[in-house]
Amino acid sequence: MDLKKRKHIFLDDKAKIDRMANKIKKYEKFKPYSQKTADEDFRLQEKIAQLSIVASNFMMTGHSPTLVLTKREEGDEVQLPVGGGQKDRAREIISKVDFRKLYRGGKGRKADPLMIITAICMYVMRQDNPKRGDIKYSNDFIRNVGVTKEIYGHISEKLDSCLKS
Repeated sequence: MDLKKRKHIFLDDKAKIDRMANKIKKYEKFKPYSQKTADEDFRLQEKIAQLSIVASNFMMTGHSPTLVLTKREEGDEVQLPVGGGQKDRAREIISKVDFRKLYRGGKGRKADPLMIITAICMYVMRQDNPKRGDIKYSNDFIRNVGVTKEIYGHISEKLDSCLKS
């Protein structure tokens, strides 16, 4: 039995380029979570989509705040941002903060991203208006998502410490 000598197959430039492209693609796919950009990170896109659901449920103000001429105590008028931007601020928090650090699931605790996003939205809305009365824990949506007073308290404390640092 005579073993045939293997002939060298030389790759042309196109094949070399394709191979490198595939290697890069593979590397991009498996690179660590912390290095992924927002566009690549499917999880982040999913969270942003859930943010839209929550925002429309709460009628959060959408993008950039409107500038309104406001009289200050000194008597001069300046343009100050009024309302608005809540959804953008929530989006910013969601893309920056690690959900696992905010609230960990565990013994019988459900850590659902939708629940955490809802708590973040409540946090953002309460920053604007601490007395906002329509955010009650008995609200159907909040109850179905699973945010309780304790969970919200826990998450808002974590958010305070995260955003201050």
